[in-house]
Amino acid sequence: MVSRPWLAKPCRDAAVKIMQVAQAGAPVGNPAEDTHPGLYKASFDVVPTVKNVPFRGKPRQRFGAQVINTAPHAWRVEKGDGRVPRYAPLQTAVDTVKAAHGG
Repeated sequence: MVSRPWLAKPCRDAAVKIMQVAQAGAPVGNPAEDTHPGLYKASFDVVPTVKNVPFRGKPRQRFGAQVINTAPHAWRVEKGDGRVPRYAPLQTAVDTVKAAHGG
């Protein structure tokens, strides 16, 4: 059932919900200090994915969607480092949407 093409739309819809929650919780830099305030928040996107997953020895295509952030500093915002605190808006968004739907 997961290999049916019509499942691509529900996967995309779920990813769009996660993206909206992540955008709402994304940090925006101070315009006085940041040359591109809001770049991280505006760089979220949903991309379709097709993955080969073997089932009973045969490759099966699984449709899905990924929420990505294309900002050059996205890793630092999500994971944090010595200069940037860990905000983790994507992980928080996934946890929030899962909790809202009993997952």
